[in-house]
Order: sequence, then C-alpha cells, then structure tokens
Amino acid sequence: MRRKDREISSREEIKDIIKKALFCNVAMCKDNAPYLVPMNFGFDGQYFYLHSAPEGLKIDILKENPRVCIEITQDLKINQSEDVCKTSMRYSSVIIFGKVEFLFDRRERINALNCIVEQLYGERATTKEEKPVFNEDNLNKLTILRVRPEHITGKRSVSSE
Repeated sequence: MRRKDREISSREEIKDIIKKALFCNVAMCKDNAPYLVPMNFGFDGQYFYLHSAPEGLKIDILKENPRVCIEITQDLKINQSEDVCKTSMRYSSVIIFGKVEFLFDRRERINALNCIVEQLYGERATTKEEKPVFNEDNLNKLTILRVRPEHITGKRSVSSE
C-alpha cells in the first residue's frame, strides 16, 4: 500500500466496514478485458457469498477464470473546495482478492443465502418472526458463489480539507 498512513491494519476494523456494507463491486477478467459488477453479498467472517442468475456474462467469466477482486466503500463524503485541486474525499474501503467457488450442496446454498439476507436485513433477518424462507423453486434458479479470500486490505482517508 502506497499510503501506509491510511492503511487499516486491524482485522476487526476491516470486518466492521464489511459488516456495515449493503453491496460490493466485484471485478473479474476474461481475455485480458476487465468486467465490474455491483452485487449484494454476505460475509460470515471467513467467506463472502454472492448470488446470481445462472447465466450471463458474469457466470461465463467466472467459470473460465474464478479470480475476483471485491471492493467495498463506506463512510463516503466529498469535501468540496473552491480550489478544485483541494477537493478531497473521506472514506473507508476494503479490497478483497480471492477465488470464486460455485456452491451446489443444498445446505451450503441455504447457509450462504441466509448470510446474504443477514447482511441486507441485519438483526431483522435473525428473528423467528422474520427468518427467511426459501422457496425451493426459486432456490434452484439461483447460482450461489462463495469467495475464498486470499488477501484483504483496508484503507481510510479522514481528509477534511
């Protein structure tokens, strides 16, 4: 990391940024051409989970090249200045490099979807009254992906210029 003064080295801080996020950007590559897509996700403290339609460019790319880079940004604020060269940005971000695995086991798929729902709905997703129920037909129409992180970095800018 070029700006060591902005590095977030605490694993707990990084996990906190991830847990607060509602979506991420997932980058992948095919034939040396980048492809980036925003996605909902879930994070269980170890793995990232994504869901998708079973066909499309994203799935074609991931079947050929499972390597991904996931980006999450939180606490974004632009600090405008009359001198545009002094405009700055406040943010916390996390970058995850890893490999996608396609999940086929029913129990793993349901656990992954529960994780995604928890990420989106927070505590509401864990109450008995609001616990998600997955229609078997809909479950079978989804592709569920698990990302096994290989490297995670965090960065923060608290610029207030």
